[in-house]
Amino acid sequence: MKRINDEALLERIGFKPHKGQIPIIEAIKDPKIRDFVLVCGRRFGKTFVAAYAAFRELLKPNRKIWIVAPTSDLTQKTFSYILRFLSKIYEPGEYKITSKPYTKLVMANGTWLECKTADNPVSLIGEELDLLIIDEAARIAPMVYERELAATTMSRKGRTIFISSPKGKNWFYNKYKSIEKDDHGFVWNAPSSDNPENTPEELERLRKTLPEAVWKQEFLAQFVDSGAEVFRNIREIVLDKELCYEEPIPTHRYILGVDIAKLNDWTVLTMLDKQSHKVVAWDRFQRVDYPIQNNRIASLAKKYNNARIILDSTGGGKVLNDFLTREEGLIIDDFNFSNKSKINLIDKLGQYIENKSVFIPNEPVIINELEVFGLDYTDGGTLIYSAPVGMNDDSVISLALAVWGLNSTRVRREAPPYIGAKKEERKIEKIKKKKIHR
Repeated sequence: MKRINDEALLERIGFKPHKGQIPIIEAIKDPKIRDFVLVCGRRFGKTFVAAYAAFRELLKPNRKIWIVAPTSDLTQKTFSYILRFLSKIYEPGEYKITSKPYTKLVMANGTWLECKTADNPVSLIGEELDLLIIDEAARIAPMVYERELAATTMSRKGRTIFISSPKGKNWFYNKYKSIEKDDHGFVWNAPSSDNPENTPEELERLRKTLPEAVWKQEFLAQFVDSGAEVFRNIREIVLDKELCYEEPIPTHRYILGVDIAKLNDWTVLTMLDKQSHKVVAWDRFQRVDYPIQNNRIASLAKKYNNARIILDSTGGGKVLNDFLTREEGLIIDDFNFSNKSKINLIDKLGQYIENKSVFIPNEPVIINELEVFGLDYTDGGTLIYSAPVGMNDDSVISLALAVWGLNSTRVRREAPPYIGAKKEERKIEKIKKKKIHR
């Protein structure tokens, strides 16, 4: 194929790069550069540039291209730009589009492009690629890139374009720093303000409404030490398992936080002592039928002095609630999730962690989920608490539900006996008296 005339091609498809995009376009022209890391603020136009790189590759024969993103919606955004470019040059009959199992574009020259999502790692195994575009890379789990994606361009000596705004100093940050020192790599770090369509007035309006860490991360494209992670000093509340886990104490009261599995998630049970604020029991399981889940929850609650159960009542939680209410003696509080109620829930957990008023066992799953749990800014402009794409937050939510049942950050040395303890004491006294009379 003849050498691509990028100036003529850009003009033909109607793409006039702004000042921040021009150096990226120049780097894309250089065949020696294999890895690109574009760390750019929201609405910079990084996806548009990546779409141009993919379109440019489509013009070459027998190429294999993937667009990978956390969700299918994000891949479709890039794909829609590519279709816009194609419509300027080709007739619809000169390429074919299929949608199942994934959106795929096949050119008459033998080149194809397929959209993939990082939430299904199994689908990312085994392919060899000439171009891999990873959109919102910082929001993809590191193991998805390391295990499934890193090797896809190896045999064909293909190129990889990582595009994202930062999300703390995670694997994407490490990739940025490593490529920065690579002779065959290109890095570009640019704020949202480089795009002239993002007016200073609108950016200032957003700056006033966002937490500083989110503003720096999402719009200034800065790698902030703490990123937008929610919980700090987590390691200071971790206890050795033998110091944390314990059998029920007759005079103590307990709270059981229950997060119910959704799709590929986990059901997590967190038992919290209302006196010591320690997690004294913890269970996590997956793909278990509701009746068995019900038995496990009821059994654990009864074991710990008829613990008060705080249950995520959305989705499968409603089904389990119906089961559990049939169990005699169980105290169940529903927690209805919305964006607002989740913010209140997580804020309370954050307060207890900050004050070192709750203690967790040395369980890597719990610690890891707490450390990566973050504050995110959606394309719709909404702030949400969530785990990174491809990772779980079930342990965080279960712990937060248990903490929701606490009334004070003060860890008490003595706790009033749980409900029913005095009745049991009176029964024991009556039995003793009967024995004496006999």
